[in-house]
Amino acid sequence: MSLPARTRRLLDLYDLRPRKSLSQNFLVDAAAADALAQAVGQHCGPDAMVVEIGAGLGALTVPLAELGRAVAAFETDPRLIPPLQLLTAQFPNVRIIHADITEQDLAGFAAGRQLAAVGNLPYHLTGLLLRALMEVGYCCDVIVVTVQAEVADRVTAAPGEEQYGMLSVFAHYYLELIETPRRLGPSAFVPRPDVDSVALILHPLPNPAENAGGLNRRQEQALFSTIKAAFAHRRKTLRNSLAASAHLDMAKDGLDGALAAAGIDGGRRGEELGIEDFVRLALAVDEAQQGRA
Repeated sequence: MSLPARTRRLLDLYDLRPRKSLSQNFLVDAAAADALAQAVGQHCGPDAMVVEIGAGLGALTVPLAELGRAVAAFETDPRLIPPLQLLTAQFPNVRIIHADITEQDLAGFAAGRQLAAVGNLPYHLTGLLLRALMEVGYCCDVIVVTVQAEVADRVTAAPGEEQYGMLSVFAHYYLELIETPRRLGPSAFVPRPDVDSVALILHPLPNPAENAGGLNRRQEQALFSTIKAAFAHRRKTLRNSLAASAHLDMAKDGLDGALAAAGIDGGRRGEELGIEDFVRLALAVDEAQQGRA
């Protein structure tokens, strides 16, 4: 039975209607599902735990199960648990977990094991989930997700480009490589969304803080606060955005000193700065804050 036919059959069998509130657009492109699963298998170690985010009606779950690795498939909608259990009954390596992935401690989920995160991310949680996945990237061999095309543009954007923003900077901090192997049109999903989606293969850095020059935890937190402050008021200059943001508690003269120490013109905007600029600025901000303390 084809994947579209199987999906329709499960919807009818269990009297299911996709919930717009949960961004339920079920993947029905079998070639895309197989390619995403193969990308996971190619880039993760044989002992890695595969964590699926939003198993839905099993389009990815089944080809992931066929890889032979341990799979933990998370699904928040209780109505979808029975069909998922039916689909995976023959796979002892799969565990269906009825839980909200946003409430899980992924870093501690499989202590001592690397993870491979994969999923067709729900539209209403895409940004939140991407940031959460990047934060635990140090324990992930690979992250393979589908997101709406606009979000993919933000993840891959470079400084000065229209889509460049806070998510872009965090991606540049946490990730070593971003691949975009395929674009999926609305027909790849049921029901059809109004936008195209893009498959992303994200290769996390094992130690982003070390890669950024050996940041300690305090300096890394200063970096995160500086990035958030820089994009809190996108129409303002960098100096004014930093001064107006609640993320940084610094007077303008202190900020001017930090900007000068970092060699950054405060008249620029946050959208123009690369991750190296933000690291320099964050170190200067941290030094100024420590001197004040």
